[in-house]
Amino acid sequence: MPELKTTRLLVPPEASSQQQNLQAQIQQIVSQKGHFRYVTEQSLRAEKQGQKAVNDPLTTDDPAPEEDVDEDETPQKRQERLWKRREEMLERLSYTQNEILCALDFVSLLISKQSIPAQSSMSPALKEAVPIGSLTTHVLQHKLPPPAQRKQLNLASQGWRANSFKAASEKIQVASTKLQAEAEKESTYWAQIADLTARGWPVSRLPRDSKAIGVHFGFPEAAPQFRDRGFALLRQSEDGTVILDHPRRRRRLGVSISRNNKTTGLFHFRTTRKDETQTIDEQIIEARDSLFEEELFYEISREARLIANQGIITRGQHIEINLDKHSKLSLLFGDESLDESSLTPEDNETTEFVGTALHLLLSAMHEQGLARRSQRPPAMTLKPRPIPEYALIRPLLAQLRHQTQLTALRAYCNALVQPFTKAGLPVSMKTLPSTSETFKSLKMEASNTPFAELMLPAKTALEVSLTSERRLQIGIATYLGPPLYGTRFETSKLDFEFASVPFFQHETFEAVSYFLRHILLLDLVSHIASLAAKVSGASESDTGHRNDSKQQWKISSPYSGELTLWSSGEAVKKLQVAVHAQSVSVKLATIPNSTQETGSAKHVVWSWTARGSSKADSTGISGDAERNFDAVVGEVLGPS
Repeated sequence: MPELKTTRLLVPPEASSQQQNLQAQIQQIVSQKGHFRYVTEQSLRAEKQGQKAVNDPLTTDDPAPEEDVDEDETPQKRQERLWKRREEMLERLSYTQNEILCALDFVSLLISKQSIPAQSSMSPALKEAVPIGSLTTHVLQHKLPPPAQRKQLNLASQGWRANSFKAASEKIQVASTKLQAEAEKESTYWAQIADLTARGWPVSRLPRDSKAIGVHFGFPEAAPQFRDRGFALLRQSEDGTVILDHPRRRRRLGVSISRNNKTTGLFHFRTTRKDETQTIDEQIIEARDSLFEEELFYEISREARLIANQGIITRGQHIEINLDKHSKLSLLFGDESLDESSLTPEDNETTEFVGTALHLLLSAMHEQGLARRSQRPPAMTLKPRPIPEYALIRPLLAQLRHQTQLTALRAYCNALVQPFTKAGLPVSMKTLPSTSETFKSLKMEASNTPFAELMLPAKTALEVSLTSERRLQIGIATYLGPPLYGTRFETSKLDFEFASVPFFQHETFEAVSYFLRHILLLDLVSHIASLAAKVSGASESDTGHRNDSKQQWKISSPYSGELTLWSSGEAVKKLQVAVHAQSVSVKLATIPNSTQETGSAKHVVWSWTARGSSKADSTGISGDAERNFDAVVGEVLGPS
């Protein structure tokens, strides 16, 4: 098929019957020929002569560059693209037309003073806004200034130039000083950041802000709500030093002991500093300690709610733990100041032990969590695994209550032993290692973790030496968990000739105190019986023969401490011994016998206390500090 060639023919314009104005002609030219961008004098001459314009894109045969059109373009998209191009073209034509009309108004206003026809090309808006002929032009001839003025202008220009250079120099100098200060600040800042890294503090950038740098001071094994808060930004102060962006108010955990509503012991693990001269290391350490103590109080509060039946009361930021009837331990998280006028060294040491042990136990729990995560995880399940409460208060409370019970038992035993010592009886008390035979029923294996001994029951053993080389062992064990859930007392077995006491477990202090008095009573009965046997043997050796009708002492009621003198098958006298909390007494009573004698019963009482001994009979009460128990009993047991 032969190639088709197109030829453009210039159609001469028809002569208009009416004279068109300039504005209408411009619009016609724009609509027919397009923009005036490519219109030159040469193209106009060629068009006038009927020739093709040179380099005229409107009449050239070269095809115009076409836009890259997608072959898969649908007709709808092609139509939308054409309409979009048309709107852009009309927008540009409208802008150009506006510029041309503005230029026409300016030229028409300028020549309207000399040419009246120029008024017809002015727009109505311009005619209303500006009077006709109000704009004029003048041609000014350029005249050189005189030499003196030129010299003055040169001097002025040199002065202004010098001032400009001076101002620029000052600005450059100020910028240089500022840049040097900024460089020194940045050098100080990054030097301190490198120093922190060298000291072991992990420093990293903030993920959402690459320009922000922060330090990690938290504990990776802490609770989730505290682990995420162990990060703070490192800001730059005005002098370039590093400051910690940690605006949270610092608080501390205080431990106090109150006895009879008076604070007798107080301890704070760390002291707060109110000055602003802390180094960056001190700021990080203080923020770390504050976060650690906040987590510590949080875990203590969780455990306190679990063991509220142990006399623990939680009130906001305050936890009270009852140690006994007259004393309590308080844990306060805050900056509240307490009265320090009635502090005692013993309670201060106790509070220091509690505060330090709580911190160490939480650190041990963190290590246990790390060890637990390093092991093989359990099977996956849909149920969320609960986080168990840490054992922080329970081991310390067990130790404190154990010490309280032990102190009370020691005081009670000392009060019991002192009258025996005053009476010359070989009764004493001492402390034994906790591996006594009394603790065979309470065996728990310690875990391979730090401070495992605190997790075991607190155990102490006391040994009371009795007469006839008998020994009573008393074991005290305290544990706030199975199988004790409190304090338990265990006593060893004893064998008297007339009675046998088996191994006993006592749950209260009153029960073990009563049992101890009972054992001492039986021991005195056995001692008196042995003295009576010695006296009887001595009398037989003196007479040389056995007399069945003679008087003889026998144990009538050992559990009441009573011995009876029998003569010819009849009870003649009764000797009763009693052990009280702070005294020992011996009572001798005569029993009237209708066959031998008549009269009222006679009573004589000997008693021993920590201050001495005394004798009471029908004549009155007499004191004798040197009276011995064996001597008194020997007089009573001798032949009457």
